[in-house]
Amino acid sequence: MTKNNFWALCGDSQSADQPCSMTSRIGYLRYLLVLPFLAILPVVADSTKLTLQDAISKAISEDEWLASSLHREEALRALSQGATALPDPKVNLGLLNMPTDSFDFNQEAMTQLSFSISQTFPAGDTLRLMAEKYSVQGDQLPLERDNRRAILTMEVSKLWLTAYQYEQSIKLVLRNKKLFEQLHDVVESSYSSAYGAAKQQDLVRSELELIKLDHRLAELEQGKRSALFKLSQYIQSSSSVEASTPIGLAINSVESLSLSAAAMQIPPSEVLMRRLSQHPMVQMVEARSSIAQVDKALAEQKYEPQWGISLGYGYRGDDLSGNSRADLASLVASVSLPIFSSRNQDAQVKAAALKVEAIVSEKQLVLNELRSKYRTLSSDIELLQGRVELFQRQLIPSYEQSAQTTLNAYTSNDGFFTEVVQARIAILNAQIELLAIRVERLKRLSELNYVLASTAEEVSK
Repeated sequence: MTKNNFWALCGDSQSADQPCSMTSRIGYLRYLLVLPFLAILPVVADSTKLTLQDAISKAISEDEWLASSLHREEALRALSQGATALPDPKVNLGLLNMPTDSFDFNQEAMTQLSFSISQTFPAGDTLRLMAEKYSVQGDQLPLERDNRRAILTMEVSKLWLTAYQYEQSIKLVLRNKKLFEQLHDVVESSYSSAYGAAKQQDLVRSELELIKLDHRLAELEQGKRSALFKLSQYIQSSSSVEASTPIGLAINSVESLSLSAAAMQIPPSEVLMRRLSQHPMVQMVEARSSIAQVDKALAEQKYEPQWGISLGYGYRGDDLSGNSRADLASLVASVSLPIFSSRNQDAQVKAAALKVEAIVSEKQLVLNELRSKYRTLSSDIELLQGRVELFQRQLIPSYEQSAQTTLNAYTSNDGFFTEVVQARIAILNAQIELLAIRVERLKRLSELNYVLASTAEEVSK
């Protein structure tokens, strides 16, 4: 605030060239120090801001991994459709037993033109099981995409909230900087006035606080830019995230829009485990278990014989006397005898069975980890909410009361300007710390939402 504005508040009877009374100056000083803390209105998001939902939607829609996963699933579905086809038959055409002394086709009775076709049949249900394996592998990929979307939602939420925290901290510091600029003008005016009570050290201290606030703003801006650049790894559009991008919505609006974990009370163990069993990570383990069971069945098919059949026809020419010779037909069946390879087959079946058991144990480990995370995050969220309420109900009001007390003492020439400044800085620090606690709680909620994530199939139900 300029000096002219300051003098104008002294009263209509005072001119800009005539100093106002000390009482008026002190009253205005108190007004400057108290006014910014009377009400902090929520910041309303406009259409140009990158909201949390926008960031999540962009990250999911632009994720190359999800697009790649869709192509991999289509490839596995195609392999599943073609896996039941038999191997291609083999056709043989040959000239047999041609005499090398004359190369006369009719000289020897054994000479013939042979044509044969053969077909092999894989052992047991190998073809059906291979088709089933590709199908189960394809079923696993939608679960991986569900997990990827949940991870993207969590990671983008945390980065967005970090940038949001820096931006809101910048706004708090800017409000206080404006306050200290006005305070500096008042102290400077009081110091230069013949009737002023301000001391030179008060003027120096006010200038120092302005410099410190500028440095603090630079640090916060650096933190915000770093968070936005990290966010840009998930949002590929060059115009979506810039270093100066405003981050959406006030903190109350953020809490209301996204984070779906409502009940923090830990449910009974069996209810929680049923809920966690729908997590994509658990479903992915079950899909891997199904694949391992198919692999075990495939290994067992090697005990079954592999069949083959061959049909042949041999054409013979007339003998040397001109008499015709009978043509020849043949039918051959073949079967493999898994005798010498039984040791290898036993080992493969045993390994496949052990893999199934290992995946079953892995499922329980994933469930235990999710349950532990749920309990830890629920406890953290509850404790952080308690800290928020402590700040709102006790700490910040106490800081404000202390600031008012130091201001009253200073206006009564019974205190020091340094104490007034320190009290106001303490309020700013408390507000920034409260913001940090609330944002940290929201980050814990985003992590809890991931723990409670369900597959798309369960969500549709």
